[in-house]
Amino acid sequence: MIPITSPETLGQVLRRYRKDLALSQSEAGRKFNLPQKTVSNIESGRAGVQLGSVFRYMSALGLEMELHPRRSRVNEEALW
Repeated sequence: MIPITSPETLGQVLRRYRKDLALSQSEAGRKFNLPQKTVSNIESGRAGVQLGSVFRYMSALGLEMELHPRRSRVNEEALW
């Protein structure tokens, strides 16, 4: 399991999954009617992406999210 602690990390993980599926950003976006630019913004960890778009993109890649308590305490501000 990969710890996701920032939008950038989430974007990197989603990009890796998309590439593992041999999909372009446009192809992955088309699965759930997301523009290529939105997919690019998600994968870049850009601010302002709607949470619903992130979940639709995750669905297009066959992914779901689970939340777990952190194993160790870290400085939250350092992560963002």
